[in-house]
Amino acid sequence: MGWIVVAKNELINLLISMNLPKGSYSIGSDKNESLCFIHDGFLWVVFYSERGQKTEPEYFSNEEEACDVFLSRLKKMLHIK
Repeated sequence: MGWIVVAKNELINLLISMNLPKGSYSIGSDKNESLCFIHDGFLWVVFYSERGQKTEPEYFSNEEEACDVFLSRLKKMLHIK
């Protein structure tokens, strides 16, 4: 199903409606062993937090693009089509 997410709040609502495991992601904070979505004050950052390290970070100036990438990575990580 094609989702269009334009803001963090919409992303949160979508994740809740999809009933995804809450331990697999974190929005707004760095949580170990999770896919994270944060705003660092300048850019949106999507990364996997592993042992306190940001793994495969991607940086975005556009919130919509960051939301789309986060959702795509999360679905891939959880093997959801």
